[in-house]
Formats: sequence, C-alpha cells, structure tokens
Amino acid sequence: MDTGELVEPFPQLFGRCTFWAGLELWRKPYVIIQSLARYDEQLIFSSFSAACVFGLPVSLELLEDVYLAVSPGSHTGKTGRFVRCGVRATPGIPTFARGVVNGIHVTSPEQTVVDCLCAAPFPQALAIADAALRLLDISSEELVQLVRRYGGRKRGVRSALRVASYADARSQSGGESIARGVMIQEGFVVPELQVAFPDVLEPWRTFYVDGAWILEDGTKLVWEFDGKDKYTRFAGEHGDTVARMMHERQRESRLTAVCDAVIRFDYCTVMTPGALARLLDAYGVPRVASRGI
Repeated sequence: MDTGELVEPFPQLFGRCTFWAGLELWRKPYVIIQSLARYDEQLIFSSFSAACVFGLPVSLELLEDVYLAVSPGSHTGKTGRFVRCGVRATPGIPTFARGVVNGIHVTSPEQTVVDCLCAAPFPQALAIADAALRLLDISSEELVQLVRRYGGRKRGVRSALRVASYADARSQSGGESIARGVMIQEGFVVPELQVAFPDVLEPWRTFYVDGAWILEDGTKLVWEFDGKDKYTRFAGEHGDTVARMMHERQRESRLTAVCDAVIRFDYCTVMTPGALARLLDAYGVPRVASRGI
C-alpha cells in the first residue's frame, strides 16, 4: 500500500518511495537527469550525464554526480553533486555543439564521448568507447581522430587516445568491455571477440562466445562474462530461470567439446583488484609486456 512517503534521491528532487524503489539501478541516474532537465530547460548536460542520456554504458559509480557543460571562463568545478565542465569550441564549429535527446539538452555525441574517454578509468572508458563505435557508426581509427579533434589539450587526452585504439564494436555489453579493459590493464594478450565455435550436437548451429584466445599450440581458451541479465531476461526466451540456467549448462557442455576451457566470471570478479588476473593466470592465459595503462 502506498503510504505517500517521499524519497530525496538528489538534492531538492523528491519522488514517491514506491516509484523510486521500483526502478532498476541503471535507470535511476537517467530519471534524475530527466527531472533536472524539466525543472531548468537551460541546463546542458555533458560528460557521463550526457553519455547516460545517449544510452552509452556508463558505470553507476561515474553517475553519482551530475555533469553540466558551461562556456570557458564560467565557474567550473564541483558544487554539491553538480560538476560544471568548461567545454571549448572545436575548430570549425563556432561554439560547442549540442543537441536535444528526449527533451534533454546535451553536448554533441562526439564531444560527450571524448570527454568521457578523457575522464573515466581505462576499463570504464573502454566500455563507452566500444558502444560509441556503434552509436556514431565509426571505426576505432576514426574514434582516434575524433579524440584528437575534440580533445585538444584536454587533461586525459593521451589516455583517451589509448582507449580509442583498443575500441571494438563487437563487444556485446558494458560488462564485457570492462572485463576486457581489466585484461589489457593486467597485461594479458587482447582476446578475440565473438568467436564462433561449432555445436557438436547440431552441426548446422554455431555458438558465439564473448571472447577467446587461440594459443600457438592450438589450445582454445574461451571466456564468458556472466551478467545478471543472462539469468533474469528469460521471458519468452527460455521459460523460467531454472530453464535458462539449464540451457546455459548444456551450451557450456557442448563448448567444452570443441575448446579446452570455458572461463566464466561476473562483475564482482572483474572489479575485485587482482581477482580476474589470478583466474586467467590459473587457466594459462598468456600475458604480454605491460603497456603502462
């Protein structure tokens, strides 16, 4: 029963407890941004806030604050939970480009992506970069050029260029991208993505895995990121949760017939310092020299 109690998820923003509690975690930052935009139509959202509006995979920890674009010379920095970012005009564009998405004023997708790549830690930045290739319909090489154009002398531009060079549109989710980013940070060989393997039971079918390493001796090491949606997004697909998990087990049993190991891990393992590296080392995943990321 709705008692009418209110919650304040952001200073001076209120909503019913039942409404707020019923929202998925990933949806809550967008609702805050949408509410602020309705309250003040002059606000221009930038950086991670704008990326959230564009639907890019931004880690929740990067969305604790709300990022606003202001012209150079204006007051910048953090005040409460607002971060005001000075955005300079890009050569060839008279003022910083912006647009409107669902009634929300945001910096252009190009500016937004570059600002995020300059500011986010490498794994989280890689998730945004991978998705940006699809959003902007560009290649990794073209993303590098965008960073050069929109980054200028911005702090973090060298890191952004490195992220852009690793971007890969084949990554299927933000979690997969962050995992790959941690692998790169830890010095492992960059895996191939969306690798196809035959189904030994039904040869006309093909399995695609999140990533794999094919070693020089022919060893095939497969990795799969276990996101929550693999077990909760089952309606009309594989029946109930138990049926979905059984389907995953059967799929994995067939995979092990054509590869040497299936390495599974979740977001907790990825984000626990050293945990993913220990797991990959245990399976003999090869490393390369550290790239200093």
